[in-house]
Amino acid sequence: MKAYLIKSLLKEMETRGSSIEGNNNAIPGRPPEKPYPELRKLDRLVGKWKTEGKTRATPSKPSVRICGTDIYEWLPGGFFLIHRVNVCMGDEEVKSVEVIGYDDSVQTYPMHSFDNKGNYDLSQASVHNSTLIITGKSIRFTGVFSDNGDTITGTWEILTDSSNWSPWMDLKLTRVEDLTAYTFDTGSASKNREEEREPAHQNREVTGNYASVNGLNMYYEVYGTGRPIILLHGGVGASNMFDQVLPKLAENRQVIAVHFQAHGYTEDIDRPLRFELMAEDVAALIKHLGIEKADILGYSLGAGVALQTAIRHPDLIRRLVAISAPVKQSGWYPEVLELMAQMGPDTAKSIKQTQLYEFYPDTDWEALFAKLGDLVRQDFDWSKDVAAIKSPVMIVFADADAVRMAHVMEFFALFGGGQQDAGLDGSLRPEAQLAILPGTTHYDILSSPMLAAIVTQFLDSPMPEGM
Repeated sequence: MKAYLIKSLLKEMETRGSSIEGNNNAIPGRPPEKPYPELRKLDRLVGKWKTEGKTRATPSKPSVRICGTDIYEWLPGGFFLIHRVNVCMGDEEVKSVEVIGYDDSVQTYPMHSFDNKGNYDLSQASVHNSTLIITGKSIRFTGVFSDNGDTITGTWEILTDSSNWSPWMDLKLTRVEDLTAYTFDTGSASKNREEEREPAHQNREVTGNYASVNGLNMYYEVYGTGRPIILLHGGVGASNMFDQVLPKLAENRQVIAVHFQAHGYTEDIDRPLRFELMAEDVAALIKHLGIEKADILGYSLGAGVALQTAIRHPDLIRRLVAISAPVKQSGWYPEVLELMAQMGPDTAKSIKQTQLYEFYPDTDWEALFAKLGDLVRQDFDWSKDVAAIKSPVMIVFADADAVRMAHVMEFFALFGGGQQDAGLDGSLRPEAQLAILPGTTHYDILSSPMLAAIVTQFLDSPMPEGM
């Protein structure tokens, strides 16, 4: 099928090129000396865009939400613009690659697209001032750029019969990463380009990807390459919590930072927040990404989810790091439990003056706090299940944590820690590790410069025999 599509594309380009005098851009083997100047009009598309919208409801189909990313980037040389789509339409995942060039004879931009369902399509685009028009055989799009060029709002229409067009879906694209500095990149500066973009993990405006898991369109970000580690944030926040530790982790491993249900860029669905359900989401994401085994690191709420993931899916977890969370409800200090008892929609008022509100303006904070309040008031004791975890575990706490120090030792004892002297050669120490970070609290422990160092040392240490 793929071979047929490629042959058809080449044949079409050859036919088009041979019949158009001077259209060197379409004739294989005879490229122009430089890109057509008209291609510069496409610079306004270059970048990474957050895509959101909805399909129009019909008598036979309900409206579904659309979310994901679109990336437009010049192929080295500047003759073709590459457009990559990664969105979810309800529960359906849509991925495609599109090659956009310029046809001087008709002054339009031919767009050849290939998707994850094996479909191939040819469309034509035109740009008139602030309006982008895309026309295919049975679909068409009209979009308008904002005055500053950082948003595109528009509507896709579908041909319902031979002459009538009906609205299909409404979209809004918001630019979240500007790549125009690399327009018409010849490839010689590609290494420097990647180095310049490496700190993107500190920029919370940079979006990642969406995966359809358990009825949830789960947002996640991926940084670096190497052995994968899943980062699970605390309650209310999202991946921005890991700004201080993420750069070190991404130096030699692939970091996947997740947004839980109703947090950050992952929208809420009709179900309660529960550690077990969120653990199932994480496990489904790991499988969705084709990862055989991953390290997992969770903080506070995320640590509880990490523990449940290891309990419920031990085959997916290589090493586990749990930061600043108890193994049972009574592990929190009484005053912390009192605050949890009061958590509800009214708590959201305190968020509106914080950076979190700016990071995630679309979050329904009242609904989130209502569900979080319900979650943290649930009594639990996972001691028996946690003690049975076979993966190497590190538990990390602040020396002035919200978790009682007596419970920290009780937690460590589940893995055989703190029960005896390790001996001169250390042979009697447990496989689990405990770290207490001085000068930190539950609320600033992720900012400690010591955290990344001890975590990476643990993750890089040899695995126990037989694992």
